[in-house]
Amino acid sequence: MKRILLVTLATAFAVILSFMTVKFWGQGQRYSDYKHPLFALAEPTPHEFYAVRGPKASQILEKNKFIFLDVAITSDQKMVVVTTPWLKSEKAIRYSTLAEIEKRVINLDLIKDVLPQKIIIFNLIENAQAVHENFFEAVKSYGLEKGNNFIVMSPYEAPIRALKEKMPAFVYGTTQPEILKIVAMNSMYLVEATNIRADVIVHALKIKNQNFYNDELIAEFKRRHKKIIVGPLTTELEKQEAVKLSPYGLILEQ
Repeated sequence: MKRILLVTLATAFAVILSFMTVKFWGQGQRYSDYKHPLFALAEPTPHEFYAVRGPKASQILEKNKFIFLDVAITSDQKMVVVTTPWLKSEKAIRYSTLAEIEKRVINLDLIKDVLPQKIIIFNLIENAQAVHENFFEAVKSYGLEKGNNFIVMSPYEAPIRALKEKMPAFVYGTTQPEILKIVAMNSMYLVEATNIRADVIVHALKIKNQNFYNDELIAEFKRRHKKIIVGPLTTELEKQEAVKLSPYGLILEQ
């Protein structure tokens, strides 16, 4: 019995020591502030990014300077804004030509002249092969290859990882796996040791009906000079709650 007790105590001590070592190591890391033109905008924050969705998508895009675009690449290599929900049972956009889906999307080639005057969040909604290459060629053709006026993000890890290897100076938002990693590490009180690749944390107020943002996460994001964009937000009450977080931006649904 005494031996079991000693082994248990020794194991607990080793676990606590390992935990504290990892936590203190994370707290000891130093991070520099990314001096990007997007983060030096003269207008007051939070910036309001309007989601270009729904029957008034074209008007939203035309009217607002700050816009959030769900984008995908068609099989004939056209980058489009997806303005209506796309079901998993439907043919994927990457397998569809522009002509097949033109009533449900906006062809960015047709409005490329106005894009340099916008501040944009590009959300790559499909994990297509070489989508990072196609995305870069598209923004290059729009004159946006320097990445000075947009943030790029995706629910998927692969396209963002590949694009960052190619264009590290772009500003990147979080992927869904990265968000889940942050939540998991925070639940273990080890968020300080989490590797966060994104420059901007983009997420709604809630995750699985629980608050995503808390004091510990906000403090850690601030320590790492990470910007926060909250959304999508659909009600005035949600907007008021999001503003309390002092975010860089909000994503608003009309």
